Amino acid sequence: MLLALFCFAMVLLGIALGAHAFKNESPRIFSLPSDLISFQPGPGSQIATTYCLICHSAEYVYMQPPHSREKWKEIVHKMKHTFGCPIPESDIPDLATYLVSQNEIQPMAALQKTAKKSASHGLQPVPTSSGNSGRGKRIFGTYCVNCHGSSGHGDGPIGKALVPPAADLTVIGKKSDKELLKTIRNGRPGTAMPAWKHDLSPQEILDVLAYIRTLAS
Repeated sequence: MLLALFCFAMVLLGIALGAHAFKNESPRIFSLPSDLISFQPGPGSQIATTYCLICHSAEYVYMQPPHSREKWKEIVHKMKHTFGCPIPESDIPDLATYLVSQNEIQPMAALQKTAKKSASHGLQPVPTSSGNSGRGKRIFGTYCVNCHGSSGHGDGPIGKALVPPAADLTVIGKKSDKELLKTIRNGRPGTAMPAWKHDLSPQEILDVLAYIRTLAS
């Protein structure tokens, strides 16, 4: 009996010490690798990039088994009405048609394609001063507005609901071009900000930066 009570006391002591150690342990932050797969070109690919990448990667879609058009429509409707995807009803048929066209495709990682293209054409990085804000505004309206809002205040259809909320791009005046380009290209770990270097060209990223600068001013 005494031995049983002693063992029970040791178990309680171990739980208490473990809880104390866990409480005082610094939180660990893990960064997942960026997605290397992008939606392949075709009618509806822009819709997929605009709305599907809000919550998950393109690779996740390409891992799905082949679905019929009606099944894809059912899945997209679930994403809209259950999980809050802001896709308009009018875009769902075109998106479903595009997703059917991708059923049997196994896309090459975008990073590999970029590397091969650069090697074959001798492409060099575009200088940071060559961004065009007009083109950047159009790109922003396609890829960024759902989170950051049309004025960049982080008040897009889902921006405020994110944890943490989408960044207010009008208050970034003190950040350097280098820092902002890094965020656009690689995303921000621990937030919903994805890496755009696999979906936007280096020039398009510079254009977006040029437009973001106009929001901050």
